[in-house]
Amino acid sequence: MTENVKITKRDCYNTLRNLVENTMFAADAEIGADKLLEFIDHEVDLMTQRAEKSKKYQKEHKASVDELAVKIWDTVSTAEAPMAVADIVKAIDGATPQKVVYRLAQYCDAGKIQKDTQTLKGDNGTKRVTYYSVVAE
Repeated sequence: MTENVKITKRDCYNTLRNLVENTMFAADAEIGADKLLEFIDHEVDLMTQRAEKSKKYQKEHKASVDELAVKIWDTVSTAEAPMAVADIVKAIDGATPQKVVYRLAQYCDAGKIQKDTQTLKGDNGTKRVTYYSVVAE
C-alpha cells in the first residue's frame, strides 16, 4: 500500500544531483557533470530566492489585511442597521467586494458577525441581498 506523497521540485533536483554525482559521464558528452550540477544548484537557488520573496510579501500583505479587517469591523459595528457588502465597500476607501466578503466570512466563522440573506422584489424581478451585523452579546 503506497501513500500519496507529494514530490516537490526540490526533491526532484536533489535526486537529479545524486544521480549526476554517482554516474560517470563520457568525456565527450555535450553537457558534462559539472555543468549539470551547476544548473541544478542554480535552479535550487532560484527556488530559495522565490520562497524568501514570497514569505516577505505574505508578511507585508498580512499586515495590510489586518488594517482592512479592522476598518470593516469599525464600519459594521458602528452602523445603525445591518449593512450589505456594497454599502461597506462604499464606506471604505480601497476595499473591493471580494476583500470585504472574505473578511466578513472570517468574522462570521469566528461568531462576531452574523449574516442575514433577504430576497427583495424589484422592477426587474427578485434578487438576494446579504446583510451583515454585529452579533449581540
